[in-house]
Amino acid sequence: MNALAGAMRLDTADAARIVQLSDTHLMASSGGTLLGLDTDASLAAVCRLVASLAPIDALLLTGDLAGDEAESAYQRLDQVVSALGVPSFWLPGNHDAVWSEGHALSHYFQRSLHLPHWDVLMLNTQHAGAVAGHLDEVEVHALRNAVAQAETSGRPLLVATHHPLLPVGSKWLDEIGVQNAAEALEVLAVLGERAVVVSGHVHQDSAQVHRGVQCLTSPSTCVQFAPMSAEFQLDAMAPGCRELTLHADGSWETAVHRVTDEMFSVDLNSPGYA
Repeated sequence: MNALAGAMRLDTADAARIVQLSDTHLMASSGGTLLGLDTDASLAAVCRLVASLAPIDALLLTGDLAGDEAESAYQRLDQVVSALGVPSFWLPGNHDAVWSEGHALSHYFQRSLHLPHWDVLMLNTQHAGAVAGHLDEVEVHALRNAVAQAETSGRPLLVATHHPLLPVGSKWLDEIGVQNAAEALEVLAVLGERAVVVSGHVHQDSAQVHRGVQCLTSPSTCVQFAPMSAEFQLDAMAPGCRELTLHADGSWETAVHRVTDEMFSVDLNSPGYA
């Protein structure tokens, strides 16, 4: 399992602006495709979009960074996001490799980010050898500590995961969410509306609420999955990202942005992928 460690403090304006990129699925070679879509090209298009949103304070990359665990994919991802000139924080997903602690890019896998008025907690749901997610004891402990600190400080908490904690209404995706999500949601419920969770994995924009806790999922930077589908089904929606504005008073705003300057097509009749 990829360990998350360390904390970073960012000095931002009272309203911090965060962009979530998810499920980039970069392949071993530049120009590699997922279901017929060039994932390098689609990521480049989303990054042009992100650049147009400047100034941005941080990027959260919420897993499935690579599509086939290739080291070269992570190196290209590093180059692409570094070019934006914005600090980025990464999570592994079920398609990602499991790295050793000494990996050259391990510095991206920070545990927490501290903004002037908000705290951000990165949680690893990667469960080696499985498609579904799981929060092991270390992750649950980190969540309990972050929630306890938020209770004491009164600071709102943004939590990032790869697998979502709540069902999104697509049977095939809901079967491969976080296996012990109920435990995490019970911990977060103490904070109610002062907690927000952003996740990837499902390649779609969704929003659900659990006892005041807002749970959001985001589009992929490549292929999109059709909402409310019982079985695997692609969507013709464009690649995109999620923007969050975190205000000093604990309120927040969000918007999903999609690529409009380039067209990407996929095989909508595809039966799935490994």
